[in-house]
Amino acid sequence: MESGVADPQHGCHWPVLASIAADGAPDARTVVLRAAVRQRRELQVHSDAQAGKLAQLARDPRACLVLYDGAARTQLRAHGRMRVHQGDAAAALAWQALPAHSQALYAGVQRFALLVLSIDSLDWLLIDPAGHRRAGFAWAGETLSARWLAP
Repeated sequence: MESGVADPQHGCHWPVLASIAADGAPDARTVVLRAAVRQRRELQVHSDAQAGKLAQLARDPRACLVLYDGAARTQLRAHGRMRVHQGDAAAALAWQALPAHSQALYAGVQRFALLVLSIDSLDWLLIDPAGHRRAGFAWAGETLSARWLAP
């Protein structure tokens, strides 16, 4: 995931964010991975503050980021709760770190939001012709539980 932050050619740079629509249906879209903070188990992406996903996350903060590294044949599904930062110190720091060409995409800081996923569980899948392997990781506070899911 950390490699996907810095390298736009890395598969994990373009995860899919899934949230829950007002009618309870899943809703997904491609985003750009902006930060991976290992110590806090957080993934960060940016959004236009007028995007529909912000209203969805305000109603229900549960979300999933799906990352796929084709070169490594690895899929990661990070589940957790998304915090939306808009007009606060965290959003201001993220905004200041953006290059000017990226800031221009938002038409000003008032249209910018920082989305932070706090990971509660992670599903790792290795897609291998010799047999897929899958493991699950879950955290309760700082306590990690891990198990093989397949085979």
